[in-house]
Amino acid sequence: MAYEYNLGRAFERIAAAHAERPALLFAAGKALSYRELDGLSNRLARWLKARGLGRRDVLGLFNSKTPEGFALMLAALKIGAAYVNLDDQNPPQRLERILKTCLPRLVVSDQALPPELVRCCEAIAPAVALPPDRDALAGFPDQALTDVGEVTGSDPAYLMFTSGSTGSPKGVVISHASVLNFIQWTRHEFAITPDDVLTNVNPVYFDNSVFDFYASLFSGAAMAPLPRQVVAVPADLVKRVGELGCTVWFSVPSMLIYLMTMRQIRPGIWPAMRCLVFGGEGYPKGELKRLFYLLHPRVRLVNVYGPTECTCICSAYTLAEADFADLQGLPPLGRLAPNFDFLLLSEDRQAVMQGDVGELCLLGPQVGLGYYNDPQRATASFAPNPLCSAYVERMYRTGDLVRQDERGLLWFVGRRDNQIKHMGYRIELEEIEAALNTLPHVTQAVAVYQRIREQHGRIVAFVVSAGPVSETSLKDGLKDHLPDYMIPAHVALLPDLPKNANGKVDRKALQARLLV
Repeated sequence: MAYEYNLGRAFERIAAAHAERPALLFAAGKALSYRELDGLSNRLARWLKARGLGRRDVLGLFNSKTPEGFALMLAALKIGAAYVNLDDQNPPQRLERILKTCLPRLVVSDQALPPELVRCCEAIAPAVALPPDRDALAGFPDQALTDVGEVTGSDPAYLMFTSGSTGSPKGVVISHASVLNFIQWTRHEFAITPDDVLTNVNPVYFDNSVFDFYASLFSGAAMAPLPRQVVAVPADLVKRVGELGCTVWFSVPSMLIYLMTMRQIRPGIWPAMRCLVFGGEGYPKGELKRLFYLLHPRVRLVNVYGPTECTCICSAYTLAEADFADLQGLPPLGRLAPNFDFLLLSEDRQAVMQGDVGELCLLGPQVGLGYYNDPQRATASFAPNPLCSAYVERMYRTGDLVRQDERGLLWFVGRRDNQIKHMGYRIELEEIEAALNTLPHVTQAVAVYQRIREQHGRIVAFVVSAGPVSETSLKDGLKDHLPDYMIPAHVALLPDLPKNANGKVDRKALQARLLV
């Protein structure tokens, strides 16, 4: 096998080896083969080049899980452009901040966009919809591109935006080499073969979708894109997954818990399923036990961990009956991918003893390139290894507090900052506070996370105002700045915020108010 140094070459090899096998399964009897997907991506690559897009440019995408949407991702990889999937549900102001950070040369949508989003995009870059008549692409050849080999492993493959503590989302940059390493590991860890069908429940702008797309289409397996309207109805989602013969599932735990609550996951469901993967937030063992005994031993249940900055996931742990002898807490994070390394560091950047808690710092080939157009935050998070003085070794500071047991397993303990995981999304509470502080009459604002049960909770904001405001008006105002999943469930109005001895806002005192 030829040495693979970019994702365009890797996909071409897979597509040639599995030309007539299904690459995308949309519904029973509706599929796109690898040959068709490869040809469509070649046409679209030439279409993008004709519009001036080139190597190391950024392509903004509104992808509603159509053949063209996924082919555009592949097309960008083939010409060396970095794609960024955009959320069409983002408020225009937040979308504008994202676009001003990544500065796309072109924004393409596979669907009609609302006028306000079009105006928002065109203030930064040309925004176009794919030709409504697909035959309009026929003028562009579907043969392999001759210049795919010019793309290197160090070129950016994609950008993924996460919540930012300054109020501005951060654009994580992941290289071709990082994704190629990720593909090799996931293929081995989850035993993915061309006979598999992987679900694509996750939105394409959400980090978990990286697993869906790359672990399937770069292993010769099929991916089953499940559109928003199907995912929104539990019975429809469960039925479609069964109809398509899906064998590998990946989602956040909260989706599986919801399906269990709605009594949609029953004994004998999904006869083709062999592996259920979940990550992005903690799965309380009390909840997980019910799912485990419904599906075990036919289905392997795997808890995975990994920050966006390290190519989606980088550790996996397969659950066993022994894990449910104690139902307290969460399952372990497991062990890192074989060619990863890690440090557990104290606050003074020293290594902690085994069993002690430290900040997890990751090193290895899946660590991203940094944050796009954001050198200050990149320098703080992608830092030199303080324990390596012989040369500069770069690590990613996750901010996760972790301990390692005597078996070598890693366990999540908490966070060193105000970042939370809510509904599977990584959220900086400071971004919510920054949005609140832009609203009329608001003089001070603090957001906290109220734990309801184990890893589940709600966002609560405390606000001091200098004029007439209400909880409703504040929530309505936030809709112009934040996506729905970041809007606080409750906003409390206070005459002032409690302070600690240092004069800072006393978050613990605010948390205590929620217990009264």
